[in-house]
Amino acid sequence: MKRIKFILTVAFLVFCRTSSAGLLFNYSQLALKDLDQMTSLVNDKVRESKKSSSGKAVPLKEALQAVYSRPNDDDMIEKVVAPLRSNLDELESWEKTVSQLTDEAINAIRNPKAFKPVVQMTYVIFLENLLAEVKPYIKKEGFERALVERVRDAKLAISKEAVQERQLRGMRATTSPSDIAAKILSQNNENTNSTPESQE
Repeated sequence: MKRIKFILTVAFLVFCRTSSAGLLFNYSQLALKDLDQMTSLVNDKVRESKKSSSGKAVPLKEALQAVYSRPNDDDMIEKVVAPLRSNLDELESWEKTVSQLTDEAINAIRNPKAFKPVVQMTYVIFLENLLAEVKPYIKKEGFERALVERVRDAKLAISKEAVQERQLRGMRATTSPSDIAAKILSQNNENTNSTPESQE
């Protein structure tokens, strides 16, 4: 039984290593896409969702992952994400979808041997962008705060190969999403505790 389990695990790791996991595109492919191309990707997936008789959230989930996995130096996310958000809200699947994608990213980063460095970095960028997007909404207890806490508590370490992958493309240094999440929560707690009385 143990031998079968071992063989299945190895087979899974080999498959992951040679695949792009569940990603439509990796971050370097997405970085080359302009506003029109990203808008087209989103609209195609929205149409696919509406035509589907079941699993309507799946195409929206794929597109959402792609949108958040693209380096956001040009603030592209806010320009293209609205149709995905509204359609997932209609399906009452926004929080569930974001939560699933977060878990997928955490699990991939935790298992660097299973994924190519470019795939690992795609998941890192996904979490970076997600944390930046939810940051303004964590002032009260709720879904967004729980999401940031989950990333913090994952204590993610980025593999040396993934860090090198990003550096080779001339991009900025990489900080663990867990460290980013911890900083966001710390700053939020400081702001919450900083009442008018305490400032006097």
